[in-house]
Amino acid sequence: MIHPALRVYGWTVDFLFAVKQNDEEGVLGCLYDYGATKRVIEDVLDIMDPALVDCGFTFSNSDRRVCLSWIGPQSAGAQYINTTVHEIVHVAMAVAREAGINPLSETFAYLVGDITQEVSDILCELGCDHCREGGLRD
Repeated sequence: MIHPALRVYGWTVDFLFAVKQNDEEGVLGCLYDYGATKRVIEDVLDIMDPALVDCGFTFSNSDRRVCLSWIGPQSAGAQYINTTVHEIVHVAMAVAREAGINPLSETFAYLVGDITQEVSDILCELGCDHCREGGLRD
């Protein structure tokens, strides 16, 4: 599991990249720490089904100003990029809502870009099928 943690507009944002397998306990521990409800935990367990690929989710708690994005195992490098950018937009929407940033604004576009830049090294590695086949980090 690759786990970069970011600070964005006073929020803590954790990304969890499941490379070869799911770390269900670690993800659930983070969700509990971030105040996820039992219903959220149940939904996440469905998404984290080991038989599924190309999945991800983002959980946010505005009271605690925290986000957790989990990117599950993906079928191809380009799919890592697709799923990660999708979840980055969810993170940016949660932060923007609380910071009063219009999601149709240039500021929002910069926010998405800034978050993407923070995980770009991981996306570069996971988004390249050649690098993925050469031995990914666990």
